[in-house]
Amino acid sequence: MGDLKEKYLQLWGRLTKKQHYMAIGGVVLLLIVILAASFSLGSKPDMVPLFTNMETKDAGEVAAKLKESKVNYEVQETKQGTTILVPSANVHEARLNLATEGLPRGNKGFEIFDDSKLGVTEFQNKVNYLQALQGELTRTIEQIEAVEKARVHIVLPEDSLYKKNEKPATASIMLKLKPNQQLNKKEVKGIVNLASRSVQGLVPENITVVDETGKILNDPDEDEDNVSIKTMTQLDMTRKVQERMQKDVQSMLDQAIGVGHSYVRVNVELDFDQRQTDTQTYTPVVDDSGIIRSEQTINESYNGTSNSPGGPAGVQSNVPGYVAQNNNSNANYSKKESTKNYEINEAKEKTVASPGSIKRVNIAVLVNEDITQAQQESIQRSVASAVGINADRGDTVSVEPLPFSTEAADKQAAEEQAAKDAANLKIALIVAAILLLIGGIAGYFYWKRKKRLEAEAEAARLAEEEAELERQRAEEARAAMLENGEIEPEEMTQEEQEHLSERQTIEELIRNKPAEMAMLVKTWLSED
Repeated sequence: MGDLKEKYLQLWGRLTKKQHYMAIGGVVLLLIVILAASFSLGSKPDMVPLFTNMETKDAGEVAAKLKESKVNYEVQETKQGTTILVPSANVHEARLNLATEGLPRGNKGFEIFDDSKLGVTEFQNKVNYLQALQGELTRTIEQIEAVEKARVHIVLPEDSLYKKNEKPATASIMLKLKPNQQLNKKEVKGIVNLASRSVQGLVPENITVVDETGKILNDPDEDEDNVSIKTMTQLDMTRKVQERMQKDVQSMLDQAIGVGHSYVRVNVELDFDQRQTDTQTYTPVVDDSGIIRSEQTINESYNGTSNSPGGPAGVQSNVPGYVAQNNNSNANYSKKESTKNYEINEAKEKTVASPGSIKRVNIAVLVNEDITQAQQESIQRSVASAVGINADRGDTVSVEPLPFSTEAADKQAAEEQAAKDAANLKIALIVAAILLLIGGIAGYFYWKRKKRLEAEAEAARLAEEEAELERQRAEEARAAMLENGEIEPEEMTQEEQEHLSERQTIEELIRNKPAEMAMLVKTWLSED
């Protein structure tokens, strides 16, 4: 901090007087700008939203009312609509004042009739009714989670004296979806049904639903996709049935004759037609076993003096005024007729065939040529029983012996072995890399420890040599002092005296017997 202050002082000292004034003026001007900006921002009122995402018409009416009330406001245009900002101190009062004026109008429903006045024409009532329908549908559709905004346009049919001249009601619905939101088919269908049930005479075919990009969401041409989806579902179902049958037969043969000795292929034809059969059966009544529906019985009896009650047969007895021959005798006559109507014995049966039933099954089995004829027939019977072959339905089972080629199996085995070897090699390389890394780390620490020990040993050796040199220099200095008579021998310690005596002896031997001393030194060096 002191160095920085000194640098500033040195810099200030190098400036001229004019430069001093200019620097002070710049600092003062900067402070004035900061204070003015703070005052301007502090005095500006805090603007908050009064209404958001309004339509242009509503925004214009609200702005006009705010201008009349002398309330400051700001207008912001966004993709969702118009937003009006007012000072936070006036927001609640402004909302209450605008609410009393019925602003913003937004999408009004049937409450539009709350403001009805006397003298309203029939045409105006129709217009109000249409606006109410559109407003109610709009508010209802906007309750859907994925819908941000909606607009509904309805065209009602005009009354006509002739039914054939009447045009159907139509409707168009425009939806603005929320970001990253989509409507599925069920939700679009729900919107269409909601509109058709809300307007009399409006059918789903006359309703169009579009999004903000203009894409038709209830396009009838897209029903072709449903057909394609249905077809793919049928194909997928057929494939699953074939795979299940083929897996069952193949596993049975693998257990019986060994893996790789047979190959099975199944072709299944499913019936996806949905049929309904109504059957009525009539059976005759046998031995009065039916239920009597109606019965009529007629009884006639006569007791008199004529043996021909009612006159003889012929013309004469039936001619008026004819006098029959008086030939009376006692006679009895009786007649009984009975008619019975029985209920018809009728049996009604209604059968609905669900789609997906098996129509036909064809199975081909290839076995190795070493299979005998008896084994071949046994395999055919076993496969037919396991799958449920129905000859009346046209199902077939074919078992054919053929020489099998082992090339594919060998190739597959080689590929599997190669993959296994590659996996083992990869594992070995990973293990080797890990071991190499561990070895490198261990070697680094060993080298570092060795260097440290060598440095310590070198330092100890140098210290020992330095101590030895100091000792030798001290001994040489003392010896010189003894020779010069500067100190007395008795002043030396016992160890110094012994060391001096040994040194003198060695020096004497070197002077007298140099060859023997040289041999002795070589011997010491060789021993070391």
